[in-house]
Order: sequence, then structure tokens, then C-alpha cells
Amino acid sequence: MVGNELDHLINRDAMAQWDLAIQLDREREETLYLQIASAIQDGIRKGRFRPGHALPGTRALAELLGVNRNTALTAYRELSAEGWVVTEPDRGTFVAPNPPVDLDQTNTIAAVDSGSWTSPTPMTEPFFQPPAIDRDGFQLLPDLADVRLAPTGSIHRAYGRVLRLQQQRALQPSWDPRGHLQLRTSLCQMLRDLRGISLEPGNLVLTRGLMGTLHLASKGLFTSGDAVVVESPGAFRLVESFRAAGARLMSVPVDSGGMDLDALEALLKRETVHLICVSASPQYPTHAVMGAERRQRLLALAKAHGARILELDLSLGFHTENTPAPALASEDTEGLVFYAATLDQILAPGLQVGFIAGPSPEIKNMAKYRQLIDWPGNQLHEAALEELFRDGEIQRHLRRIRRITDERRETMVDRLLLHLHPFVRIEDPHEGLSLWVNVREPHLLDAWADRCATKGVVFYTGQLYEFHHHPLPFICMGFAAHDLDEQNQACERMAEALKEVKGKKP
Repeated sequence: MVGNELDHLINRDAMAQWDLAIQLDREREETLYLQIASAIQDGIRKGRFRPGHALPGTRALAELLGVNRNTALTAYRELSAEGWVVTEPDRGTFVAPNPPVDLDQTNTIAAVDSGSWTSPTPMTEPFFQPPAIDRDGFQLLPDLADVRLAPTGSIHRAYGRVLRLQQQRALQPSWDPRGHLQLRTSLCQMLRDLRGISLEPGNLVLTRGLMGTLHLASKGLFTSGDAVVVESPGAFRLVESFRAAGARLMSVPVDSGGMDLDALEALLKRETVHLICVSASPQYPTHAVMGAERRQRLLALAKAHGARILELDLSLGFHTENTPAPALASEDTEGLVFYAATLDQILAPGLQVGFIAGPSPEIKNMAKYRQLIDWPGNQLHEAALEELFRDGEIQRHLRRIRRITDERRETMVDRLLLHLHPFVRIEDPHEGLSLWVNVREPHLLDAWADRCATKGVVFYTGQLYEFHHHPLPFICMGFAAHDLDEQNQACERMAEALKEVKGKKP
């Protein structure tokens, strides 16, 4: 291979190039090589080209900009002489490790945005940024599953089969905005078995995870300014999503049997409520179970006052009893209840598989709106998930991880009581992926949570779930992402943090 060809290949590979947006003005008196050098200098100042960034080879740069190669060579020599770039034989040209500019003083969009994420936000904010956790830290968050248990091999094979056997269909846009028909059919069968809901595929629309589900619900179940009732304590992501959509939010307290229906009825007599949001099987985050009589009364109240119900199921599949509690939607005979859930905890949150089901007119409107935010859909993703249902892999995987989750729930309760009794009190829930832990000395809660975070242990405090963010003597703690040894280490750190906080008491 001749030298020029080798030089071209080396420089091309060093850049792995996109076209380079540099504007040259051939009418200006300034020579072209100085214009090129000035443009690259400006790019380095603004952070567009960063230290170590590979620049195009001289031949490639000349072709991109439509100039003579000697012009590109002269521009690079000028930059090299001033310390902006370095040229490494047989490798290419790179932005210098220490170019003659104070990069900390850049004032670009990228620089400002990057800086906004450098500090953790308070844990009392709904979408707080937790402090960075090193490899030895523990995020005991209720949203997290153990991705080490995800059926990655099966998922990989499912994608391969779809691409091999359904390439044309999988890579084309989905013309049904409700999503992949076979996947919706499988989900309907799952809901019939696990939650007792009699449902047809036409009454279910697929979404991109929990937040995608809530966004569609906000577009299909109320309009800005409508009154929406939520639980307190309740799912804070639902509250913040609906607040952002313009709902006029009102809260109803939760007791040991779920939503306080006396308080709800009093509110319904005062206000015209469009939507009542509940998590009835069980309530999230308290794990209260709504009994049959209260469930029937809730449905009757909604019917009498012309309100719809959104049932958010955040523990789908993770029950401990042989017969899981039926969903409120399974008892609805009037078309009042919309049921929403995800497969995030069953598979992995990063896969973002959610859905909402309910009466046809509203589901049709949500599907139309989905076209505006999610067209052309993701046929490949949905078809691969359907492969997992068809093979029985999701059912087998759920049985495996439910057994592990049950064990981890018990061991987490045991570890907390071993290391933190009598500071905490726990009622072991029947299902779900979180614990609602009562803190017996609430005046220490915030300081203790902060100290735990400095030790690499992060969890949510009850204040986050209270509608007005008033303090609650609880923490909501996930356990599913960590094995027994990790749980024990986390609880030991929490106990150390408690001793340190108590030691600072006056």
C-alpha cells in the first residue's frame, strides 16, 4: 500500500467521521487556511472539540471543505505552532491535551447544562438527583429491580429471532397506535390470570414505561384545570406528572384500609371531580389492602358523582400469596376504571414497557395521542417482548425472581431489625418491591437520611410521598436489587450513620 493511501486510511479511522460544519467565506480577505484555523480554535474554546478529540486527516478535511490539501496542511501547522493541536505520526491530528484557552470559562449551552447536574438535589424533591454512588454503595430505592437477574440471554435471542424471521414487519412503522397486537393479547391473558381483569386487546394501549403511561393518562382522562384526587401518602411520580399536565390536584388521606372514603365522599360533595387515582392492590407506598366492602363503596361513589378511576398497579406480579388480590378494575361493571401498570420490575426498568387499559373511547383517544409523541412506534422492541411471552420465558422468569424477591423481602426486614431496632418498626408487606418503614424518632430522620447518603446508602423519606411534602415518620425502601450480603452491609452503614447522628445530639 502506498504512503498516501495509508495516510488517508489512518486519518479517516482517527476521526470515524461525520461531515464537519465549518463555514468558509471565499469573498473575505482572510485566507482560507486562517479561516479554518480560526473555526477550529473557536470550536475548542466552546467545547465542541475537546482535549484528545480526533480531527479529520488533512486529505479528509480538504475534501469536506472543498479546499486544496495544502490549505488544510497549512491550517493544521498554524494550529500546531500555537499549541491548539498535536499531530502524532501514524495516528492523526488531535486537540492538544492543554490547549491555550481556559476551558473552565466556556459559556456554552453544553457547559451550563453539564454544570447543573454536578450537585445532588434535596431528597424532598420529587425527581431528586441522588449523590453519586460508588461501586460499593447501595441505592435502596423502591423503583429498582436487580438487573443482574434480567433474562438478557432470552432477550438477546428474541431480538435475533424477530430480526431473522420478521425483518420487514419489525423494522417498519407500526400502523396500530395501540401497539403490537400479539403483545397486547398476551398482556390481556396475563391480567386475566394475575389480576382477574377481563379485557380485550383493543382496550389496551402500550406505552414507554411508567412515565409514558402517566403522560397518556393525563391526555386522555382529564384536561388542564380539572379536579383530580390523589392519595396521601401516594405515588409521587403520578402527582408530579399530573401537576405538570395542569390538573387541579386534591389529596385524600390513606389509612390502614387504603383511601379514606369518608374523606373522599366529603370532597366529592364539594367539588366536581373528574378522576380519582388509587393504588388499591395494595396501596403504594403504605401497602394497605382495600377490603371488598370499601372497594365496592369506592366504585359506587365514582358512579354517583360522575368520576373516573385510575388504578395504578406498581406491584404487578410480585405477590406472595398463591392467589393474588384482584384488581379494582376486575370488579368494575360500569366502565369507570382505567388500569395502568408496567413490566419494568419484572424485566428491567431500562426496557420501558408500560400499558394502560380501559373503556374504548378514552383508550382510542390516548392511542391517537400516542401517535403524536411515539410514532412510528417500536415494532422490533414489542415483537421481541411478545417472543418472550410466546416462549413462556416471562412466566418462568417471573416465578424465578418472585421467589428471590420473597427471600430478599424477608432478609431485608430481618437485617433492618437486627441493626436498627428499636429505631425502626416494620410490617412485612404481602407483595411489592418496597418496605414502608416507621421511624420511631422522627426528629432524627432527615439528619440520618443525609448521613446514610454520605455513606453510600440512599433511600426515600416519607416526606416525598406526602401530598404537601410535610414530614412523615417513614422511609420507603427498596430491597429487590440487593442480595443478603449487600443488604447486611447497607444496614450496617445505616446503623453507623444513626450512631453518628445520635452522638451529635446536644
